[in-house]
Amino acid sequence: MLDITFKARYHEMDQNGLIPLWTLLNYFQESAGEDAHNLSFGWEEMSPKGIAWVITKFEIKLLKEVKGVQNISIKTWHCMSDKLQSRRDFIMYNQQGEEIAKGISWWVILDLAKRRIVRNPQSLLDLNPQNPAPVMEATDIRTPKFEGVTPLNSIKVIARLEDIDSNAHVNNAHFSAWAIDAMPADLREGLQLEDLIINYRAEVKQADEIIASVYPAEDGVYWHILTRPADGKEIASVRTVWRKK
Repeated sequence: MLDITFKARYHEMDQNGLIPLWTLLNYFQESAGEDAHNLSFGWEEMSPKGIAWVITKFEIKLLKEVKGVQNISIKTWHCMSDKLQSRRDFIMYNQQGEEIAKGISWWVILDLAKRRIVRNPQSLLDLNPQNPAPVMEATDIRTPKFEGVTPLNSIKVIARLEDIDSNAHVNNAHFSAWAIDAMPADLREGLQLEDLIINYRAEVKQADEIIASVYPAEDGVYWHILTRPADGKEIASVRTVWRKK
């Protein structure tokens, strides 16, 4: 397990003085990389082999807003691995030591030259804890089909150079930002995000055009579908749960 602290910075706050979700996801990604390195499966060890971790699913429950410049601590640990996937859990705390978020992430190892998933090595499987400590139960839910359904709102996004990470594709935190940005501003301002599940289905490269569309489900629940018009691929599906402020 890794316990690490980040200092939230002024430029990371939004217009309401809050630290947004995508910034918290960047902190989580950084902590995941640090702990993977401690286990000899970090960027430093994998990059020379031409492989890298990529995230396939992320689930986060937001328990408390984070306001202003303060220290944010994260505990993260390797929960388990099977032949193809690895699960990493985490808990985030504010400066007062209160839980602000917790969640689950699923990762696979990608061959960067072939852009294909490879099997987890035995040395990683050997790191599976004897008594796993899952932070919560994973939510098992399928993305509905929205063919022929008019979305509540849609926006167009162009992937920029600054969105690209060391794996030569858009960093995963941007997907959540695009999804939330597609919510109509007048609706979003009266709500507070409390749960998000994102399924990553395809890579996005620099200059790709992405359409993010929002569809209301049951009360307080929305689906955000991110597609690439150039090839018609769904690149991510996001389920968000909101409550009134």
